[in-house]
Amino acid sequence: MACLRTCFNTVFIGGAAIVWLAVSTLIAAPFLWFKSAGRDRAVRRFVYIQSRGIVFFMRLASNGLRVETCARPAESCVIVANHASALDLYTISAFGFDNIVYITKGWVFKLPFFRYVMNGAGYIDAEKTSPEEILTLCKRAVEKGCDIMFFPQGSRKDPNARFKSGAFYLAEQLNLPVVPVAIAGTQKMLPAGTFTIKPARVVLKSFPAMYPKDYAGELGHLHMAQTAKKQIMDFVAQQTQDKCH
Repeated sequence: MACLRTCFNTVFIGGAAIVWLAVSTLIAAPFLWFKSAGRDRAVRRFVYIQSRGIVFFMRLASNGLRVETCARPAESCVIVANHASALDLYTISAFGFDNIVYITKGWVFKLPFFRYVMNGAGYIDAEKTSPEEILTLCKRAVEKGCDIMFFPQGSRKDPNARFKSGAFYLAEQLNLPVVPVAIAGTQKMLPAGTFTIKPARVVLKSFPAMYPKDYAGELGHLHMAQTAKKQIMDFVAQQTQDKCH
């Protein structure tokens, strides 16, 4: 039965999700690329709408998808999440963040379709951009009301990888709150390196914001990184244990 469900998810729901991405892009592209003022904001809004569509398909393919949210800060913030699946990018939309600048790896900017969206939205290539430039670009994005998104583990291949401190250093430098987000279940639904969509229970949770002022000292950003990782990974581990009982 599980094999049949996996086949149905992969062929029909996965196929429908790909069609959604392609058709919505074809419809929106003329309006986005010929828009002059505020095009980057329009592209980010478009990515949010596309992502909400993918979350809908994830819900159909899952054994239940639950979102647990905390009140987000009124001002711009740095969002950090664990990373174990290609689906993780889309799940952030479930929390209502609709104006995000992603800091991501350079290979995504080389993909035939995604590079146009990434550049149009003002996303930042972490490999080609110096730390000083990233700080400057993020400051400009925050001035426009954007949130900044990091996957501090850097790669979805090792779900237990340490959280790099760059996101937390940036939050410290720009005096921005950090919102930790836990993503549980996507690793089982769409494991890294595969294309099969398995039925799995997915739970998404945002935690109360962390503020740099509460982590004083030279190593404050490192303590923030450790605290955020513990919150997130403890929750993910708990969800895994609950599934086993």
